[in-house]
Amino acid sequence: MTYSLENNVKFDKQKGVVKELLEQWNNCHRRIFLESLLSKCSGSQLEFLFSVTEPLHHRGFIYSAQHHLQQCPPISTPSSRHEALLFALENVSEKFYRPKSAVLKSQEDIDKLINENSSVYSVMSGGLFKSNKTKRAATSKKFQKELANVLTWYEKQWNDSEKLDILYVVLCGLSVHELYHATLILNLRRYRDFVTKLPLDLSLKILSYLTPKDIVNASEVSKDWHDICTSDVTWNIKCVQHSVPPNNPEGLRQQELYKNNVLLKDNWKNGRCRVNCFSGCQHKMVSVAYDTKTGKIASGLVNGEIKIWNLSKSGGALIATLISHTKSVWGVEWFKGNCLISCSSDGTIKIWNVKKGLCQKSIEAHEGKVWTIKCDTDVIFSGSDDKSIKCWDIKRCEVIQTYSGHNGSVFCLDLNGTDQLLSGSADKTVRVWDRHTGECMRSIWVTHTNPGWVMGLSVSQGHVACCHNDKVTIYHINTGVLVKTVHSHSDAIESVQMEMNNGSKNTGTTLVTCSKDKSIHYWELDKDVLHKLEGHKDTVHKVVCTSTRIVSVSADCTLKIWKFAAPNHPNIRRKTLISGGQGQLYLYEYHYDENVQYESEETKLYKKHLAKRLRQRNKLSGSSSDLGSRELLSSLSDCSMSTVSSITPVEIASH
Repeated sequence: MTYSLENNVKFDKQKGVVKELLEQWNNCHRRIFLESLLSKCSGSQLEFLFSVTEPLHHRGFIYSAQHHLQQCPPISTPSSRHEALLFALENVSEKFYRPKSAVLKSQEDIDKLINENSSVYSVMSGGLFKSNKTKRAATSKKFQKELANVLTWYEKQWNDSEKLDILYVVLCGLSVHELYHATLILNLRRYRDFVTKLPLDLSLKILSYLTPKDIVNASEVSKDWHDICTSDVTWNIKCVQHSVPPNNPEGLRQQELYKNNVLLKDNWKNGRCRVNCFSGCQHKMVSVAYDTKTGKIASGLVNGEIKIWNLSKSGGALIATLISHTKSVWGVEWFKGNCLISCSSDGTIKIWNVKKGLCQKSIEAHEGKVWTIKCDTDVIFSGSDDKSIKCWDIKRCEVIQTYSGHNGSVFCLDLNGTDQLLSGSADKTVRVWDRHTGECMRSIWVTHTNPGWVMGLSVSQGHVACCHNDKVTIYHINTGVLVKTVHSHSDAIESVQMEMNNGSKNTGTTLVTCSKDKSIHYWELDKDVLHKLEGHKDTVHKVVCTSTRIVSVSADCTLKIWKFAAPNHPNIRRKTLISGGQGQLYLYEYHYDENVQYESEETKLYKKHLAKRLRQRNKLSGSSSDLGSRELLSSLSDCSMSTVSSITPVEIASH
């Protein structure tokens, strides 16, 4: 808006009127005018006033001006609380005089501060803080008219620069105690604790618009803010916004659940993992199955043995060896609880009680080698060298259905929902079967130009990924249309697993493969990003992928677990975050498992260890104890919840 010369003259006259009124009004009038004017100020204007009156916020200024500001305590601000924290940690508070700060949360706190020191202020400021005189001054009709005129000019006629000019004039017309009173109001307006003053629903709504990093920073403001910002209700909103899976078997708090999910995604994205290697076997491993509920892994060996590993134990351990098969175990599947199903080149399917280590049932399934099995509810599907697929009733060990049509060995099986069975064969086709009638619904020829057997397949979201030679092709099951071809390995692919997104924006399509080239590849197909995992020394026969890890077995007689999840007990240095709020000190310890409020025993031991180490260092170097105190303070306060520790690949051998 452009202001003419006439407007400038008009403003100058109004400015002169304000100066005259400030001179005419008594202390009570100026106090009422000051409170009314500050209530009309915007954020930028309050910042201007705060900058102009900044010396009155400084403890040193208040202490030096005690002759003029008797019994006027300094005001508690974030900077003053931080200064008090430094004094407390360096143990120098006894050397300096530090009067107690006034903590302002509401207008009642200002009134209480005034009433407590009313006798002194009354003498020094001519009765500025006498409430009865203030009430009489407010009821004066002449004063009310003059006040209304000035506030109308301020709200409706003056622009931003003119408002700042008037505010400066007002400050210049105030006494020292009136300026101090202005700083009380400004501090209350600037540092208003809206989170604790508003209803909880509104506070949570406001926090929901903050980023997770901002919420963590906000939790350092005070104890009340920390309680709200670290509550499960606050972080549950963030988990929903970022599509964090709701499953929480470990019973973690929502903040930890969110953080672990972020670290997990980042590790998958950047290919960071920790590797556990289980060795000690004398024979090649060719099959593997992982039970995510119990943490048990079953691996099949070429000599007919089945090794059972328990990951729930520290570092993982071999807990059982199942012996009954006479030839290579090419397929293992966990069924229910401790029940394990296996198939072998000896033509049998065996049902095991892992807890007892016994083979409960043995089925003479096929005339040739049984290459693959697939379990579902109370049935088992098996594919064999005799070119057939059979469906078995587990309880009765009887054949329910036989699927005939392949012209070669059946190497792999998978299910699409409850009605379809898919199979891959040496005849270079993937066939779609009606599992109830045994009818072949569709045949997909996958190797028109590149001859090779279909060694593995995986079904997800109405699509099937099948591997043949060194390629993976993805088809739409209902139409048989080729969707994508992936080529990254330098030798034949042995196994494939695909997980397609279900429409979520935060999840993509992943493809995991293993090959005779001794490597494991996992693709983010939506981004066309490839990650390679290398570590095996021979053919990798089988991979199983979950949301947090990849399990692989190889002809080098080892089983490897590639862990992408954040460790629950990481071997990293622990830091203590120190936060001050409302004149008090709070110590919080943040790590992967929990948030410990106040000072835990572990924190105390950690601080004692640091202090002892620094004393020894100072003793050797001959430096002063003050330097050690500052180093201790730096080591304790140098921390951030937003810091993500990278996971260094570590290989742990278990025998």
